[in-house]
Amino acid sequence: MTEAHAPSADACIACDQVVPQRDDLGLCPNCAATLDRDMMRGRDWERSWTAWHTPADQREALRAQVVARYGARYELIAPTAPWRRRPKPS
Repeated sequence: MTEAHAPSADACIACDQVVPQRDDLGLCPNCAATLDRDMMRGRDWERSWTAWHTPADQREALRAQVVARYGARYELIAPTAPWRRRPKPS
């Protein structure tokens, strides 16, 4: 950290941008919003701050809005690799 930054400024754990405010996960506001969208894409309603405050019957519509606006691919979360079956030794 340099002297130019405020003493409370620290780097976001996702984008390494030095910001004056991070959340409890160490994310800057932009990365926290990105993670929230990723949680909605994956229908992880309990971990998404926005979806958690949305009535259960409106969550799929919220997810559809996120996918329409930002796309279906994860932005911050690394997608899981497809599971491959190992060939049996002969």
